[in-house]
Amino acid sequence: MKKEPRQARSRASVEAMLQACARILERRGYAGLSTNAVAEVAGVSIGSVYEYFPGKEAIVARLAESLLAETTDLLQGRLAMTDQRSELNVAMRHFLGALHALMHQHRRLLRVLVFQVPYLHQLPATRKLQQELQTVLQEGLKRTHEQYRVSVSPTTLYLMSTSAAGTLMHMVLMAPPSMGAEPVLDALSQRLTQWLVSMPAS
Repeated sequence: MKKEPRQARSRASVEAMLQACARILERRGYAGLSTNAVAEVAGVSIGSVYEYFPGKEAIVARLAESLLAETTDLLQGRLAMTDQRSELNVAMRHFLGALHALMHQHRRLLRVLVFQVPYLHQLPATRKLQQELQTVLQEGLKRTHEQYRVSVSPTTLYLMSTSAAGTLMHMVLMAPPSMGAEPVLDALSQRLTQWLVSMPAS
């Protein structure tokens, strides 16, 4: 962004632009996104758009950051429940279920971002998401360390987070209609849990 909005009115305008960007991407795809379209749908002037964003790419980048913040809040909220759950598999299942629900909620937008935005993997938010998944897994393991005493290397954490994220993304965007989400989430949580408890004790 060119600058951060400071006042409530300017923050509301930027939020309206981001929501407009999301609606346009869902309805028209990335090819239908432009700064003029964002201004029209958001109900602001084109000058207001350029006051904060140099172009549509910057709006998409900021939208990705908003999605990352929503995902991070969700993951941290689920992590806070870890201490209340005695079974590692139950905690893992709740964690994966919440993440899947959020991705399913934004599936139309995710489909466009993943398949149509050519620079998605270059966005800082995309790289941060992988780091957040690994951080949450690491923190969750610390909280259950006394009960399970597992020791997980950075390589295993990377494999676990990418496997989980890839499975969830494929299930939300490309799974056949006959493939129900609940059995997949059950199996995924069981596999990840088995992977963890098979690690050498620390």
